[in-house]
Amino acid sequence: MIGREAEFRRLAGLVDSARRGQGSSVLVSGEAGIGKSLLASAVVEAASSSGFEILSCHGIRGAGAAGFEGLHELLLPLLDRIDTLPPRQHTALDVAFGAEGEPADRLITGLAAFGLLEKAAAASPLLVLIEDLHWLDRSTAEIVTFLAARMGVMPALLVATTRADPMYPDQESRFKHHVPLTPLSEEEALSLIDRHAPAMAMPQRHRLVAYARGNPLALTEWSADPSWMEGPPSAERSRIPMGKRLEKSFLAEVALLPRATRRALLVAAAGEDASSYEVMEAARNLGLDQRDFTPAESFGLITVTGGTYRFRHPLVASAVYDNADFDARSRVHAQLAAVMVDPARAVQHRAAAVAGWNEEVAAELEEVAVSTGRRGALAEAAATWRRAASLTPVAAERARRTVMAAEAARQAGAPAEAAALLAEAMPVVHDQASLVQCARTELLIATTSTALQGRRGDELVALARTLTDPADRVEILIWAAVRSYLHQDSSAEIRAAVADELRRPDLAVTEEQQVLQEIGLALISAADPIASVERALSIFQGQVRDTDATLLSCLAFAVEETNDLTEAERVWSTEIDIFHRSARTTDETIAFSGRGTLRITANAIAAGLADSEHALRLSSDLGLSAIVGALAAANIARARAWRGEQELATSALRTSAELSGLTPVPRVAATASWASAQAAANEHRPDEAVAHLLKSIEHPPIGVWAGGDLADVAVRAGRPEVVQGWLDMATAALASGYSDHLAMLIERSLALLTPGSGAKEHFEQAIRCGEQSTAFLDLAKTRLFFGEWLRRERRIMEARAQLSAALNVFESHHAKPLAQRAAQELRAAGGGELTPSPPNSLDAGSVLTAQELHVAQLAAEGYTNKQIADRVYLSHRTVGVHLYNAYAKLQINRRSQLAAVLASVPD
Repeated sequence: MIGREAEFRRLAGLVDSARRGQGSSVLVSGEAGIGKSLLASAVVEAASSSGFEILSCHGIRGAGAAGFEGLHELLLPLLDRIDTLPPRQHTALDVAFGAEGEPADRLITGLAAFGLLEKAAAASPLLVLIEDLHWLDRSTAEIVTFLAARMGVMPALLVATTRADPMYPDQESRFKHHVPLTPLSEEEALSLIDRHAPAMAMPQRHRLVAYARGNPLALTEWSADPSWMEGPPSAERSRIPMGKRLEKSFLAEVALLPRATRRALLVAAAGEDASSYEVMEAARNLGLDQRDFTPAESFGLITVTGGTYRFRHPLVASAVYDNADFDARSRVHAQLAAVMVDPARAVQHRAAAVAGWNEEVAAELEEVAVSTGRRGALAEAAATWRRAASLTPVAAERARRTVMAAEAARQAGAPAEAAALLAEAMPVVHDQASLVQCARTELLIATTSTALQGRRGDELVALARTLTDPADRVEILIWAAVRSYLHQDSSAEIRAAVADELRRPDLAVTEEQQVLQEIGLALISAADPIASVERALSIFQGQVRDTDATLLSCLAFAVEETNDLTEAERVWSTEIDIFHRSARTTDETIAFSGRGTLRITANAIAAGLADSEHALRLSSDLGLSAIVGALAAANIARARAWRGEQELATSALRTSAELSGLTPVPRVAATASWASAQAAANEHRPDEAVAHLLKSIEHPPIGVWAGGDLADVAVRAGRPEVVQGWLDMATAALASGYSDHLAMLIERSLALLTPGSGAKEHFEQAIRCGEQSTAFLDLAKTRLFFGEWLRRERRIMEARAQLSAALNVFESHHAKPLAQRAAQELRAAGGGELTPSPPNSLDAGSVLTAQELHVAQLAAEGYTNKQIADRVYLSHRTVGVHLYNAYAKLQINRRSQLAAVLASVPD
């Protein structure tokens, strides 16, 4: 451990903390040969001697084609406890490991793995070792980083070793600690040489130190073989990366072996994903036998460990494999394919043996890609589709497989990779099915990330006109309508063209196509509302398709356009239920974000905050932050601003901005502007609030509701004229779909803008409309503004009645800024404030976090911990922790007491 004492002490301290229940995770990184494995082995030894159970898996270069191999290796000792998991998580692991069933999102699979670790850690502390994370299959690597962020809740330490990997640039951020291993100092390097080559002369030692550049493996290997000194020093040679220099050193050692042994090593290097039995069978088919491996074992280059051949260092395997010519590697892969037990691995070896195009192998790879995707290993499915495409001789078929690779990459949460694959395929895609799939994938990427903008509406209309199948034409035109609605960037001419195509009588043949036609028209034209929401929802109740999330969201948007927020909430809730049942967590998260937006707009602040926080947590876990997470964070800011929680609102706005990047989508930008306006109004900065609201109004789907706040701050800022534009837009919206809530906002704004006694009639009409709605907070704001007007008109008794009613609502819903404003006005009118709650009374909505409240409410409804875990995507032990915390905060000790305590929580 020369030179690694400080790092070992740090890791040993983490082991000790984990033993005491303070779990953590650490990423040990560095170049090849820097000492990662040695340090990890020392930590394992220290943990084992302290009573830790050791779980481990390791990455293998070139392996991982089927997905979840590393996860299976890691969890194999715990799979006898899989029945303790909640049903959805149990099924997710079964399917990931090859059982029949619907694949789950990686979040559920990650929770299942986390649940097994929690169960094991309850019996004894755990050390989870992940060696060579950079070579682990991507599906497992995603689970590992998921686990790394959550180890703090149990007595466990996760240690992962890795080289820098450009595929995972943010890997370090998911680990609690990062230990980068740097080169040894000159003194440490000399000490290491002294241990391994005490007879080496001092000039040679210094030369070796300079050449090895502090790399422990280089120092150790080259101490035993002074041939590195042969020839004059070369500046060019010293610039070769250390990994390549070490490989050359290992190759020099391999060159001393008999030819048959070198061939045997190539079989083992190509078959690192194979068992020792399979390697030996392939070797026999190549005319080799067990004796040919013996010299390499004597040299210490290779050993048989756990039923597989393991090289002394991964660089030995890479040196042997990379130095072989293609013909030699091809023969080896062909024989490995012939003996492989796993069909998927056999196909991968067959593909590695192929030179040039080969449709037969490409077709086999396609079958593997489909079956891999069915298990939820989508990153590996995308890679297999890509490999299949590269072997495909016919251009049209190659394009089709590239499009399928793009769709698999999109589903795997790699939108940039998917966009690049689409760009590669689109110039040569000609068949109708691939054209539609290409447009579908493009739109799904554009609606959940900023990786690409997608085609314009007129381009999609042109594509639709080339298609012969009415179902395909309807779908493409739906995407054109969605594009126009979400981005609000289509001209009136383009929108009219989309509407004209959608209205064609020969377009909608089936009931489903008719419903989709209605959704598209409702998005593109206010004159074409949805005829029956119930009928529209009915077509989504069967088998869930990839496009259903976007189409259901569009249905919700279309209903929102009619200003019927209650009916729109029903669509969002139905969407959540549909995708929860089918384990489509990504789509469910999008729906939670959409429902959170609507609920906060409809004044259900607590419920909207819970939805938005849930969506933000899940979007982070699923990599949906660019749009879904950014929107959720903006809505959290709105809810916090309603409550006057300025620091929390500002923090949420920062999160939204960070997730949005430089070009936020219009819906996110408008929502964030609305939140910023509310926060500015709380701090009596009306000019700033006006500026933010005017930006929000630029996006009508959000602005039509946000503008209801404009008149109050505009009057205070001395700029009443800026309200007229919103009034025109809101009045037109009300004419296309009546809403008592929106009518109240319009009448209230007119009241604030009308001088003299004429304001009274508008206020009274606003209150009448508000009383017919469920927008109790906006109604209370209307009463507040009316009360202020009445007090200025010296109608004191009437003012007190309105102000008292407003104050009651604000206080019961924790709207502190408005409560303070109402209380101040009430005092000015000679009225008293409401009696504060007794000191010992508890308000669950204010003392519990949103997640604790959500868990407590489900428990009060009778759900078990496992059922709650499946509903909110937590481990069942974490659910138990939330309930324990809730009991303590609410000063109760039984589950049966929850319903009574939570009864007063506002919607």
